[in-house]
Amino acid sequence: MNTDKNIDLELDLEKIEEFGKLREDQNFEFRAFLKGQDPDMIDKTVRRLNLEISNQIDCTTCGNCCTKLKPCITEQDIKILSQRLNFSPQQVKDDYIEIDEGDQYFKNFPCSFLKEKECTVYNDRPEDCRSFPHLHKKMFVSRLWGVVENYSICPIVFNVFERLKTELNYKSYGKNSDYRDSQKRGY
Repeated sequence: MNTDKNIDLELDLEKIEEFGKLREDQNFEFRAFLKGQDPDMIDKTVRRLNLEISNQIDCTTCGNCCTKLKPCITEQDIKILSQRLNFSPQQVKDDYIEIDEGDQYFKNFPCSFLKEKECTVYNDRPEDCRSFPHLHKKMFVSRLWGVVENYSICPIVFNVFERLKTELNYKSYGKNSDYRDSQKRGY
């Protein structure tokens, strides 16, 4: 990968998922490495990378997060969805929501509102969906567990994380350590 504004991005979801498996140990090592870095500098770098990369990827053509993740749903989200669907809030809860450890989530995979990779309630989607992949938020280093989990799901997270490794000159000593070598091999 280069550091130009128009960078080469990996968009193939199968490759990204495979890299997630191959790089699991490396990504957890990198997570530990990031914990020792200046959090403000990491936030600034991640926000810049997120902006550069997300401007080149149209999330609405992917929808992978909608097939693999369950967003947290607030009471406000339920109210908005109930208005959109012309349902009562209780009917939205009964039809679409499950509770796990006190938090509310959509209960179906893929999301019930995903049709042919498009969100049918896009303008009224829950805040957790609007905010995904959460790379714009402060305290990136305090949310690394979720970032590592999303690495194999979201092309934006994958490319930001790989670019971050490059920009910080991170060298892993584990197996499958060099993404660029894998690219050269056509993986």
